Amino acid sequence: MFTTETSRAQRGLGSSLVLPLPLWFIPLPLCSLCLCGKKKTFIYRWGRLFHSFNKKKIFVKNSDKTNFMLTHQYSISPSITSDLTSLRVAILSLGGLGGSGKVATELARELTIAGASVIFLTSPEAQWVSNDETLEYIAVSAPKTPTPADSMWITPLAQEIIQHVETNNIAVLNVHYAVGLVEAALLARQELASRGYSLSVCLTLHGSDVNKYGCDLNYNAQLRDCILACDCVTAVSNSLATSAVQIFSLPMRPAVIHNAIDLEVFHPFRKWIAAPSDTLNLCHVSNFRDVKRPLDAISVLAHVRSAGIPARLLMIGNGPNYIKAREYAQELGVTNEVIFLGAVSATEVVRWLAVSDLQLVTSESESFCLAALEAMACEVPVVGTYCGGLEEIMSILDSNMPAKLLSAPGDTTAMAAKIVQLFNTPLNYHSFRDSLRDKIQLHFSRSAQIQAYGNLLCALQRSVSV
Repeated sequence: MFTTETSRAQRGLGSSLVLPLPLWFIPLPLCSLCLCGKKKTFIYRWGRLFHSFNKKKIFVKNSDKTNFMLTHQYSISPSITSDLTSLRVAILSLGGLGGSGKVATELARELTIAGASVIFLTSPEAQWVSNDETLEYIAVSAPKTPTPADSMWITPLAQEIIQHVETNNIAVLNVHYAVGLVEAALLARQELASRGYSLSVCLTLHGSDVNKYGCDLNYNAQLRDCILACDCVTAVSNSLATSAVQIFSLPMRPAVIHNAIDLEVFHPFRKWIAAPSDTLNLCHVSNFRDVKRPLDAISVLAHVRSAGIPARLLMIGNGPNYIKAREYAQELGVTNEVIFLGAVSATEVVRWLAVSDLQLVTSESESFCLAALEAMACEVPVVGTYCGGLEEIMSILDSNMPAKLLSAPGDTTAMAAKIVQLFNTPLNYHSFRDSLRDKIQLHFSRSAQIQAYGNLLCALQRSVSV
């Protein structure tokens, strides 16, 4: 039985924790990225975006043989070579619990810290915007959750983009999440162009904008046209870039800039001994949408307890399946062992990770799985599913990790078996756990992401001014 005195479950759920320190950077080499070419002209009509598309160049130089022919290549150096103090950029995102808003918020904040002039456009009362004064946050008519384009909100949002772009002399707009937002961005670019104002639109694909909405036959063609009309397209993982090429039949592969985490925020807390307890804490962090399969996490807990492991489950987040999850816990007889914590801030997530022994990722599809990366940075092992982005992250950290920790989506029995095996071999558990942070630091530190976006956006800005 796994009952070592350093178990997080023995620290007590109510323990007070130390707040994290400010950000620090670790220089890392980057992959080579590519930029696109000149702007397009297009005419926007509701329900369809028509444009004349010049031969564009959006490319990542790597070993992937699925890449198409490239004609021009732009390489990003291993360090921040662009003068970020000259960068003036607007970042547009959804304001809900989804990962795209979180990534966009953190990117806006860190680019600002690095010296860039950034305005952050997102929904009113955005989930990930804190009260600090680092970020210039402007509430606009963007929805909180993915919402297909409709003139009722696209037109007002486009006008707000135009206003803030002109007022702040912005040359580059980075749009995080394609659905709806990209239509508004392109409409704003068209109107600005009619006034002689040049705006470059860089689209960052995040996940369901490709894997869900891209598979909607009624929306695929419009979304494809919007993607092709952008000046540059990036994706948060190789898995997502490949899906985008296949689903939208793109002539070129989006550039890949992996998500990253703040290692000063997500870090292990000092170990202490609270009241003795053999109970192990599993946690599940998601927005409780269907694709996250939150009920599977409860099923896994029931299987783990049936195998004789005293465990409970912390359900962190909120969303469409929240009530169903509570009802399912009652149906399986584990109501007292499942603690529903609701939506929490990033700081609170770290506090709950500090008392967790393992995280469950039960998703059907993940473009990157930022929640898993955050857990592992806090030295919390992750058991999950083959859902795209998660196995990509794990393979980068350790090529043997996916086979040991991942199962098919929906196979809660197999997931539980992997957890039981891990907890019944405490030496292996501790060895694995203690190696996680160094691997995260090597491959996914914040500086790599800021270097990539900084150089990319600066290059786009220079292309506009030429």
